[in-house]
Amino acid sequence: MTAKSNTDEHLAIGLMTLLSDKKLLHSAEGANDGSWIVRRTRSGPQFVLETPTDAIEYAVEVLIDYQLEAASR
Repeated sequence: MTAKSNTDEHLAIGLMTLLSDKKLLHSAEGANDGSWIVRRTRSGPQFVLETPTDAIEYAVEVLIDYQLEAASR
């Protein structure tokens, strides 16, 4: 594992934890290979994020959606 992939993995863990703690994700389960299975709502679709980079990009999308929803209120 390279330093970058290790950093990406730690960032992905941190972001998924943050999103889960803030209730912006219904579930987020990380695997040993760096992949994630996430679901935004209880009845929503389940997504498989195959790499830490995919998880980071997904987390950024969730945060942007949250910002846009908050701004429109």
